[in-house]
Amino acid sequence: MSNTLAQYREARQNWMKLRNQAKKELITRFHEVSAELLQIQRELLEDFGEKVTIPTKAKKGVAKKAAAAVAVVSAPVIKDSPEVAALKKKIEAQQKKLNEVRAAGKPTKAIEDRIYELEDDLRLIAD
Repeated sequence: MSNTLAQYREARQNWMKLRNQAKKELITRFHEVSAELLQIQRELLEDFGEKVTIPTKAKKGVAKKAAAAVAVVSAPVIKDSPEVAALKKKIEAQQKKLNEVRAAGKPTKAIEDRIYELEDDLRLIAD
């Protein structure tokens, strides 16, 4: 009987050791995937102008595929006033200029900042 008890205690100790190792590995993997997710999210926003949100917990009755899919949030619908149309034209022109400058291999920070300012003005009009 003491042999069985010793085996149980040893198995329990091994299980706790494995459990702690698995926990550490899972946490490390979670942080790696999280960092990669944030990088992809940033690239989508910067390169394609798409804001992608991280899905929250799935609600009951929602298909598993829908829960796993990433929700793409598009820009709010803005009524086309003359001011909005002018801002959109400026943004398009700046984006075209940005592509040309990137192709030439020159610094793009100033143009990217200008595009951000114009998009911010556009968002302010929408609110």
